Amino acid sequence: MGETAEIRLPQLGDTVTKAVVTTWLKQVGDAIERDEPLLEVTTDKVTVEVPSEYAGTLREICVSEGEEVTMDAVLCKIAVE
Repeated sequence: MGETAEIRLPQLGDTVTKAVVTTWLKQVGDAIERDEPLLEVTTDKVTVEVPSEYAGTLREICVSEGEEVTMDAVLCKIAVE
């Protein structure tokens, strides 16, 4: 079993402190390429895709659709190749 990497909610702007997970674009078990969009989040100003920093397999989704998260929250875990 390889290393597990955490994908965290990135800083989306100077005044943004939280976002809502709107749509997961990948499901557990899906192969992921580096920079491939994993999910969409919405702030009070914008909807953005959060890309993967790693190539591998989506191992665990930590936040459900519709759930509000703060910056740097763990969104999912990826088994890195």
